[in-house]
Amino acid sequence: MEFAILGPLEVRTRTGNRIRLGGARQERLLAALLLNPGGAVPVPRLVDAVWEDRPPATADRQVRNLAGLLRRAFRKADPTGPPVLLTDGRGYRIPLDDHGLDSRLFADTVARSRRTAAAGQQSAAAAGLRQALSLWRGPVLDGLDGQLIDAGAVPLDELRLTAWEDCLDLDAALGRHRASIPELTGLVADHPLRERFVGQLMRALHASGRTADALTVHRRFTGRLAEELGLDPSPELRRLHLALLTAGVDPQPDPGPAGAGPAAGPPTAGPRTAAPPTSVPRTAVPPTAGRPGGPADERAGTAGAAAASRGGTDPDPGAEADAAESGPGPRPGVPVPVPVPAQLPPSLATFTGRDAELAALDAFAEAAATVGDRDPAPGPGPGSASAARICAVSGSAGIGKSALVVQWAHRVRGRFPGGQLYADLHGFSAEPPLAPHAVLARFLRALGVPGEQVPSVPEEAAALYRSMLADRRVLVVLDNARSAEQVRPLLPAAPACLTVVTSRAGLAGLTARDGARPLALDLMPAPDAVALLDRVIGARRARSEPAAVAELASVCGRLPLALAIAASRLAERPGRTVADHVAELRDSGNRLTALAIDDDAASAVRATLDLSYRTLPAAARTLFRLLALAPGSGLTAAAAAALCGERVAVVRPVLDQLATAHLLTHEGGDHYRLHDLLRLYAAERAAAETGRAVSTAARERLGDWYLHHADAAARLLTPHRRRIPLDPPGPWYEPPAFTTAAGAQRWCESEHGRLLGMVRAAAEHGPDALAWRLPVVLWSYWFTSPHLDDREEAARLAVAAAVRAGDRSGEAQARNDLATALGALGRHDEMLCELRLARALFASIGDQVGEGHTIGNLGDHCLGTGAYGQARLHFEGALTVFRAQPEERRDDWAVRVCETNIGVTAMLSGRAREADEYLRRALDRHRSTGDPVLESITLYHLGDHLRRLDRPAEAAVRLRQALAVLDGATRNPRLRADVLAALARLGEAGGPPDARGAAGG
Repeated sequence: MEFAILGPLEVRTRTGNRIRLGGARQERLLAALLLNPGGAVPVPRLVDAVWEDRPPATADRQVRNLAGLLRRAFRKADPTGPPVLLTDGRGYRIPLDDHGLDSRLFADTVARSRRTAAAGQQSAAAAGLRQALSLWRGPVLDGLDGQLIDAGAVPLDELRLTAWEDCLDLDAALGRHRASIPELTGLVADHPLRERFVGQLMRALHASGRTADALTVHRRFTGRLAEELGLDPSPELRRLHLALLTAGVDPQPDPGPAGAGPAAGPPTAGPRTAAPPTSVPRTAVPPTAGRPGGPADERAGTAGAAAASRGGTDPDPGAEADAAESGPGPRPGVPVPVPVPAQLPPSLATFTGRDAELAALDAFAEAAATVGDRDPAPGPGPGSASAARICAVSGSAGIGKSALVVQWAHRVRGRFPGGQLYADLHGFSAEPPLAPHAVLARFLRALGVPGEQVPSVPEEAAALYRSMLADRRVLVVLDNARSAEQVRPLLPAAPACLTVVTSRAGLAGLTARDGARPLALDLMPAPDAVALLDRVIGARRARSEPAAVAELASVCGRLPLALAIAASRLAERPGRTVADHVAELRDSGNRLTALAIDDDAASAVRATLDLSYRTLPAAARTLFRLLALAPGSGLTAAAAAALCGERVAVVRPVLDQLATAHLLTHEGGDHYRLHDLLRLYAAERAAAETGRAVSTAARERLGDWYLHHADAAARLLTPHRRRIPLDPPGPWYEPPAFTTAAGAQRWCESEHGRLLGMVRAAAEHGPDALAWRLPVVLWSYWFTSPHLDDREEAARLAVAAAVRAGDRSGEAQARNDLATALGALGRHDEMLCELRLARALFASIGDQVGEGHTIGNLGDHCLGTGAYGQARLHFEGALTVFRAQPEERRDDWAVRVCETNIGVTAMLSGRAREADEYLRRALDRHRSTGDPVLESITLYHLGDHLRRLDRPAEAAVRLRQALAVLDGATRNPRLRADVLAALARLGEAGGPPDARGAAGG
C-alpha cells in the first residue's frame, strides 16, 4: 500500500488504485497510526484520536472493529499484498518496511539531500530538496482535525519549512537570486515572523540590485515583530541590515573565494563546507626552506619576493622571463620553491553518514578560528586559546575514526593554505608505535627543512617545528595515537593551526593538560549503516532486499569496518543474495571469521580487535573475557564485580580501563555496554584463554547476584508474601542500593532484559535451580509489568527447569506462576489446566499454603470467565486454608488479596453493600501494612464500585488517590492505564464490566 498524509489522506494500492475508506472514524484511526510510522499505537491513544474528549463506553471495542474494517478494505483492494495493519501488544501498527508513506519518503529525501550538500554537491542537493517538497499536496492530513492530529503535524510542518530554507540557501549559493524572489515573497507573506525567510529575501533582493526593497522588507518585519511579540530581530539579521546599509542602493559586489566568481553582496548562508575568509588567500606563493624559523613572507620562493627582500619596491620584470629561459632546473642563488604539504590520505569514496560528528568538527574548527584570531599568544589549559585548537577523536577499533577525520579534513583543507600534515602514529598496529621525533623529522622535511638540518635532539626538533608553523595556518592530523605522551611533542603552538588526533584510547591527558576537545564515536545509526551498505552493493540490489539489508546492518553491529567488509564481499559476489550472506554471519561462531577480506588480513575485524586487546593489562583482559558471560549487551559495575567475585570498588577501575580503551562503552553512572561484535570477540577470547571451571563459577556468581537482588526487590514490592528459601550469597556479595518499593521497581525495569536473559542462559547452560527460582522470585515484579509475553516465557522456562531437576515443589510454584501469566493474557483455558496441575503437585507434597494459592487463583480464573458465584467459593476456600495455618506459616498477603477479590466479586454480582464493606476493609488493611501495590488496586476497584452506584464525584476521588499511589510509591503501568481510562470515562453511563480482580498469588 502507498499512504499519503502530506495533504488530504490518501491510500492507494501498488498499482495506483485509490482505496475509499469507510468514514471519518476509519480515517482518524488510520491517521493516528501513520503519524507514528512503524511504531505501535496503544488502543487508548487510538480512542483519543477517534473521539477526542468524549469517547463512548464501548470505545475500545469500536477501535478494534474499525481496525478490522480497515484490514478487510486493504485485503480486498490487494489480496496478495503483505499485511497492512498488525496487532502489536495492546495496540496496532503499520509495518512500513512493506508499504510506502509520503512523510517518511519526504524525511529520507531531505536527509539525503543534506548529506549531498555537506559533500559539496550544492546543485544536486537543491534538486533533491525540491523533489522532497514536491510531495506536499497541502497541509498535513488536510480535512481531518483534532489535538492528536494537530500535534503530529507540527514536526512535519517544521521539517518542511527548514527544508525550504535549506533549499533557498543552496539556491543563493548557486547564484539563483533573482529566480528565488517570487517564491520567497510568498513564503514571507505566509510566514511573516519566520526570520530566516526574511533574511533570505533581503539577500536575494540585494543581490538582484534591489537593496532599497530589501531594506523595506527589513523595516516591515521589525515593525511587525515589535508590535506582535515585543521583540527585536536577531543579531544575525541586524548584521545583515547593517551590511545592506553600508552597501548602498547600487553596491559593488565583493570578490568571492578563488575560482568561485564574484559574490553578489553580503554572503548567503551556505553549506558548512564553505571556507571562511583567512588572512592568506589560497593562491599564496608556496613557502621555501629559506631560513628555518623565519616568517612565511621572508621565505617566499619567487623572484618577486626575493626582490622585495633586497629592498626593491617592485618585482624585477625580467625575473620571470629569466626563470623560463634557464630551464626546469634550479639556478644558482635562486631558492627552490617547496610545495605546500598536502599529506592527507585519500578520503573513502563510500564514506556515509556521521552528520552529527562532522558538524561537531565544523564547530570545533569555527571556534578555533575565532579564538586564534582573537588570541595570538595562547597559553596551555582548557581556558586558553589552545583549548579550541586540539580535538581528540576516540572510539573502538573499526568505528571509523580515521575515515571521519580524513573525510572532514578534505572538506576543510581550503581553510589551511599553509598545508595539511598527516601521520599514522601506529599506536595500535602490528608495527611498533612511531616515536615523536621520527614524526617531527617527517613534518620538518615536508615543511622545507633539508634532512641534514633536522635537529637530532627531540626537544630542538619540536622547537623548530613550532617555529616553522608560527605564522602559518596548518591542519595537523595525528592518526592512531597510542597516548597523550606520543602526541604532545607534535602539537603546534600557533593560534591559526588546528590539530585533530584519533585514538582508540580516551587520551584524557590531552583534555586535562592541553585543553583538547574530546569527540567520542559510537556505532553508526541504523539508517546510516543501511545507507553505507546501499552505497557499496548498489541501490538496485539493496532495494530488492530491504529487510535483509537492514538485518545485515544489525548483524554487523553497525560497526563501520564490519559493514564495509560485509558489503565488499557482497559486491564481489553479484550472484549471492543479501539474505544468504546474513545467514552466514548469523552463525556467531563464524561471524568474525566471515568479517575479513581474503587478501588483507590486517583489515579483518578480529585483527583490529586483537591490537586493542593485547594492549590491556592482565586484569582488564580477564574481566573483558568474563563480560561475554553476562546476558544482553549491558551490565552494571556491581554485576561485573559478581562475575569476578570481587567488591565493586576493586572492579570499577578495571571497567574504566576497558572503557578508556573503547572495548566497553560507559553509558553513565554504573552502566556499561558491550556491543555485539565486541561481545563475540570476548567470547572467543574466553573460549581460548579461560577455563571451563572459571567460566562456570563466574556464571553461577552472576546468577546468584541477580537472584538475591531480585529477592530483595520482591521483599519491598510484596513485603508480606510467602518467599522461597535461598542459600546465602558469597562473601563478595554487596546488598542492592534500592531501599524502597519504587526503587525496587525501577531496578527491575532497568534490568528487565538482563533478568530474562539470565533465565534463558540458566535454562540453556544451568543450573536448573536458578532457571526456576529466578522467575518465581520475580513474580512480585512480573504481575505489575506490561511485559506479558516475557512473563509467560520465563514461567515456561521455570517449569521445564524444575521438571528437569525433579523438584516437585519448584514445579508446583512455577506452574502456579505460569497460570497467573496466562490469566493476564486472557488465555483462561490454559490457565485452568496449569492450576489443576499445580494444585495436585502442592497436595502431593503436603504444601497447604501453596495449594491455597492455586485455589485463590482458580477464583481469579472464574472472575475472568464471568463465573462470579464460583469465584467467590474459591476465594472463601483459599481464605479458609490460609487462616488455618500456624502464625509462622500464614501468608498475610494472600489473605488480603482474597478479601479484596471477594469485594470485587460482590461488586460484579450486584451486591453493592457487601462490596463496599469488603473493599473499604481491605483498603484499610493494605494501608496499615504499608502495601502500596494492593492499595492502588483496591482504590481502583472502589472507584469503579462508586461509579456503578452513580456517585461520580466520590469515584473520581478514589481514582485520583489510586493515581497518586501509582505515581509516588509504586509502579504498575497496566493499572495506571486503566485508572486514567476510568477517569476519562467517568461521565459516561454504564460501561463494560471489569472482571479483573487483584493479582493472584
